[in-house]
Amino acid sequence: MAKAHQPLEEWLASHPLKKPGLFAGEGYSRRAVDEVTDKVVDRLRADRQYADLIRKFDFPTAPRAEAYDRAAVDDLFDNLKWGSDPRK
Repeated sequence: MAKAHQPLEEWLASHPLKKPGLFAGEGYSRRAVDEVTDKVVDRLRADRQYADLIRKFDFPTAPRAEAYDRAAVDDLFDNLKWGSDPRK
């Protein structure tokens, strides 16, 4: 199945986020980002609103080995917050 036809919640559940670059010291904690993403996926599957989860997020930082790239996470959640499709 092509990703464009995949339901958003399934795409979010399987979409790997970029890790920080080689010279980046830290990024957003993978655990914290994954927790919010899992909650968004659960609400999408239940056909419930998730805006309160992403209205304002403040993820803790983590060392590069345990982190996601900040810009990638910001882009994903900004797309979700403003109703844009992050799959595009």
